[in-house]
Amino acid sequence: MRVIINRNLCGHPPFACEKCFGEFLLKGAYPDRSCMLDVIEDGSDQVTAVITSGPYTRELTITDDIRDQVIYDGYMKFTDFPDDAFEIPAPSGNDIRRIIHEYADEKAKQSAE
Repeated sequence: MRVIINRNLCGHPPFACEKCFGEFLLKGAYPDRSCMLDVIEDGSDQVTAVITSGPYTRELTITDDIRDQVIYDGYMKFTDFPDDAFEIPAPSGNDIRRIIHEYADEKAKQSAE
């Protein structure tokens, strides 16, 4: 499964994002969160998170070895985001609409290929 997260959609501090994602991994349910753009079933037993924060995007595969640590301690120590990636202001309605439309356009373009 691939989880597409765009932190630019919520403006919450990093610890809140990590807690939310940990709950997602723990409970296995798709949460109603504005930052989760998509959950894509890809046939894999592992979860891969594609996380965008500020202008940066990183991909993290949650293996069995790190799953509990990501759930309870957060994902940040497993990514190489620079410090400024987590200085996210609360988005405006225009920002939210733009990000959602850009993702939908990109997904449609990939489906057409």
